[in-house]
Amino acid sequence: MKRTALLCTSILAILLLAQDGPAQERRVAFHLNAASLRSSLDSLRKWYPVSLVYLDRDIEGRTITASCTDCGFEEALGTILAGTSLTWVRIGDQIVLKQRPVQLSHPLVTVAGTVTDSLSGEWIQDAAVILRDSSGELRRWCPTNGFGFYSLRNISPGPYMLTVHAVGYRASEHPVLVIDNAPLQMDCALTEESITLQEVTVEGRRSSMMPGEGLSKGIFIRSAPAEQTQYLLDGTRIYNPSHFGGVLSTFSPEALNDVEKGIAGLSPYYGGRIGGILDLSLREGSRGGIGGVAGTGSLGSHVALEGPLSDETTFIVSGRRGYPNVQVPSLEEHGTPGRLGSTELIAKLSHRLSGSQRLLFSGYLGRDAYSNAVGGTLAGLSNNFAWGNGAASLRWIGIASPSVFLQASAAYSRYDFDLAHLAEGIWPIPDGSRVSSEYAIEDMTFRAHAEHFYDESHTVKGGVELVRHRITGFVSGFSSQAASFTAPGKDLWELSVYLQDQWRVLPRVTAELGARATMFAADKGSFSAVDPRFSVLVSPSEQTRVFASLTAVNQFLHPYRSSGIFLYYPTIFWYPSESGVEPSTSFQVSLGLQRGISDDLYLLTAESFYETTRNLHEVGLPSTTPADADLYDALLSGTGRSYGLELSVRKRSGDLTGSIGYTLAWADQMFAGINGGEYSASRFDRRHEMQVDIEYRPDETWLFGILGVLVSGEARVSNRVSSAVAEPTIDNGVQAFSRFPLDLNGARLPGFQRLELKALCNFMLGGFPGQVAVRFVNGYGLLDPIVWELRQSSDPRFAWRASLREMKLFPLFPTIGLTFRF
Repeated sequence: MKRTALLCTSILAILLLAQDGPAQERRVAFHLNAASLRSSLDSLRKWYPVSLVYLDRDIEGRTITASCTDCGFEEALGTILAGTSLTWVRIGDQIVLKQRPVQLSHPLVTVAGTVTDSLSGEWIQDAAVILRDSSGELRRWCPTNGFGFYSLRNISPGPYMLTVHAVGYRASEHPVLVIDNAPLQMDCALTEESITLQEVTVEGRRSSMMPGEGLSKGIFIRSAPAEQTQYLLDGTRIYNPSHFGGVLSTFSPEALNDVEKGIAGLSPYYGGRIGGILDLSLREGSRGGIGGVAGTGSLGSHVALEGPLSDETTFIVSGRRGYPNVQVPSLEEHGTPGRLGSTELIAKLSHRLSGSQRLLFSGYLGRDAYSNAVGGTLAGLSNNFAWGNGAASLRWIGIASPSVFLQASAAYSRYDFDLAHLAEGIWPIPDGSRVSSEYAIEDMTFRAHAEHFYDESHTVKGGVELVRHRITGFVSGFSSQAASFTAPGKDLWELSVYLQDQWRVLPRVTAELGARATMFAADKGSFSAVDPRFSVLVSPSEQTRVFASLTAVNQFLHPYRSSGIFLYYPTIFWYPSESGVEPSTSFQVSLGLQRGISDDLYLLTAESFYETTRNLHEVGLPSTTPADADLYDALLSGTGRSYGLELSVRKRSGDLTGSIGYTLAWADQMFAGINGGEYSASRFDRRHEMQVDIEYRPDETWLFGILGVLVSGEARVSNRVSSAVAEPTIDNGVQAFSRFPLDLNGARLPGFQRLELKALCNFMLGGFPGQVAVRFVNGYGLLDPIVWELRQSSDPRFAWRASLREMKLFPLFPTIGLTFRF
């Protein structure tokens, strides 16, 4: 019996072993197409007698595509998991699925730093920083920002060559070894191609709009009035920096580091002006020792001093005095000019803090004064004008990480003026009476700005700006020629938030997308607006660039410019948007093409533009004026448009450099009460404009140049207010009245011509470099450009007006200047 039981047990064990053996060796064939991972693993359970253990989160929602022929279990499981992040291990009689371990690689590194001038230590903006590997292949590149900072992200360890290019500087190459344990800081100092006195324009460093002794005559920006241009000096708003209406150069060239002119494709960093942007940065002062420049001439005198105060602190101070009409006290043909003068002081202090941080303090003071006296047989008028700007700013800049740049600032600026008129025989002003106007606008501005170099394709910029405007003063209707303006202390608040992404879409396509959102709060109403910004640059080849932009701008502070005399002199005041006076909104699109020839030695540029403006402001007088009427009662709201084509050719280096440009443009505007409500030419419609700026330097001693601007000024249609007013006439001692149309907005700027010929000679005297400059300039600014036309009127809305003198084409007058550097 025992023997029988043992035999049965042995046979059963043999049968079980025989059954288990074939199961372990079972082989299957399958084809799975977009099958869920969960159902595929369930199939394995059916095909093979195994136990699979996994987490739902590892397989949920995943699909696979796999196929296998004559596969055992391990091969089948490996095939199914091949396209996933899972692997498996055997624990006892269970198969456990788990995530694959992350394969460690060398970490990517950021190469960052700043690019500066080798002599002065000034930051160099828009320098091209290029990183190539050992085979010469381009790996990364980026331009420097306004503070010379660059950041190249995601660089693999290894040897590289860093090359830096900037216009006006020698290219610089630096071998770089990137290791995988820390970011690499690589600061570069560039040397100028040629060292000259600062009165000589150096491309990328100085602007031909601001010659050291010449005349600048304001800034022309696409058929827009000059006061619609926003001036920024080291990031601080300057409302009216023009000296004698823009005749003298706006800022002292000795103190300027860089000038950036913006029209289309504006960054969201800028806002508040529908005309354009002129962003000027100040130099920080040389670190090589105390030095400076001093000069005098027939148009003015200037002096600048700069140098280090310590190892970490530098300074620069620049001052000048302008007296443009001293050399022509009396010319019979043009009459005696009025008395005028300008004074300017600029200072900057730069201190290096620990690490990559700096503290910058900037200050600016400018003051102009003008007086004249005119009269006729029955009437006379004496005028004294004074206007000026003051500004101070404190900025902190720092590099938070190799890819994050930060800036914070607090700034104060003030613009004010005083006008005084002494009248004799001008109705309705009693004889010997004095009419005065005064005005001031003060800004307190706080800004925080950040730039994040996210990767090689994206650089994100953003910030917030808070401005408190305070306006005080009284402007008489006699001064404005329209209506009085009273501001017994208006407090206005302007809050802006902006964001932009510089996106490298493709290796040869770069786009900038962003917006600026603003909320403006006035005493009588508040407004909000969002300004979208977009631009794109396409480079089909190394020499060809196609660019386009879309720019929207809302303006909440508006310049008053309708007074006949102040069409030429500075804008006397700004007024805010309030209830019933909407902000002006401009929308501009542009499309352009730039072609480089001979390795970009010559640049040919063509750009077309179209701009529309809503809520454009002008002044129109009603048929009757209440005694308590003010400027807001006289404002008209209309629309404007400008469009045209700009062509230019530019030679960038060599003995002969310069540019020639031509602009064909139209500027129209439409107001319900003017010209029957139809479009007509704006007073700033400059149909044809030709600009020539050429310099020839045969050697290091001599430089010859010509600067010419020719602008047409013939209006197509006269803008006339539909209402009529009465002008008194005298008939046998009895005052009578005749009707005539009041053409307050019809006074259009005449054509403007400017010509300047110059010869500069560099020399050494007693070990000090010097320069003598002889110029022949035309008479704008040297002679009083205003002819006062006094008209008595019984209508209190219209007391007097002035018209511009028509001057001969290119009347040239010699000037001389002497400058020494020490």
